[in-house]
Amino acid sequence: MAKLIGARVFAAPFAPVLGGAGVALVDAVEIVEAIAETCPTTALLSAMPIGLAGAVAAGVEVAPALHRDAAFAQLEEIAAEYRAGKIYAACNSEKGAGGSLAATKTVAKKDASGAFSLTGEKILASFGRNADVFFSTAKLAPEDLPGCGIVEFFLVPTRGDGVKVLDDWNGFGMRGSESHSVRYEAARAKAPLGFPGFIESARPLEYWFCLFAAVPLGCVASMLRVLASPAPTSPALRLRLSEVQMRYEAARAYLLESASKYRAGGDAPYRARVLRTKTFVTQEATRLCAELFALGGGRHYVRGQPLAGAIADVFAGTALRPPLALALDLLVEGFGS
Repeated sequence: MAKLIGARVFAAPFAPVLGGAGVALVDAVEIVEAIAETCPTTALLSAMPIGLAGAVAAGVEVAPALHRDAAFAQLEEIAAEYRAGKIYAACNSEKGAGGSLAATKTVAKKDASGAFSLTGEKILASFGRNADVFFSTAKLAPEDLPGCGIVEFFLVPTRGDGVKVLDDWNGFGMRGSESHSVRYEAARAKAPLGFPGFIESARPLEYWFCLFAAVPLGCVASMLRVLASPAPTSPALRLRLSEVQMRYEAARAYLLESASKYRAGGDAPYRARVLRTKTFVTQEATRLCAELFALGGGRHYVRGQPLAGAIADVFAGTALRPPLALALDLLVEGFGS
């Protein structure tokens, strides 16, 4: 992580003047896949701050005129914190919500000073205590933030009063992501993210969905590399590996094409495409990893072997962001409208 931060990988979507490289989403997807090929846990963690940088940078472009200056000022502030090595981590999921923003129970309330405080409980908060700032979803009253959506993102310092990070994470495959539960008890937020209605107007979730899909692709790439070194002598095995390679390349091309079309505030057809892309790529990558694991033979059926690690990682949390059941429900709903 220190090397990635030092190389400003997390800040890559920011403009060069803000300390980034101005990369587009399609480039960020390739970055996350390259990291995942070596360590999927690190890739999943990296997708959180990379996605925030990309979503905020793109979101400024669609900010209402009334809020554009404030949104750009916040972008500059966040970019400065990235340059200082601060980690912005996702803290959004909730028990029973099934990945649905509408089911969010955490609430944000505005006090007399104009500041917001969050109360609620989150799960899968990436980086745990290693994070400096959580970006968290919460519901709020429209009178507290005119123009807001049902749910907004808020920036919450992880070491502030009212923030309790639990020690309850032992996730299969992705234990190293430190994705503990977090309890907010009137935890003071620095500010809402972006501008009122940011989630509904900027549509930042599609940025993360593409990045998440890159993680299982990296698992496939790593398994293919292991099984191809040395090259198998069996013609039948070489044929099977070639078939997997073609399916991997097809899924990767689908993801990169979807990512290349990303724009802040994407319309309904594009959002549906990204959901299809993520669902297909994660499912296909999981199938491919299972096939490769079986092809690998008994010498790889040992804890600590590269193929064993990859098969655990690909079945872990990347396919659950959003949960597959929710994704399929939304896909069916989209085709029916």
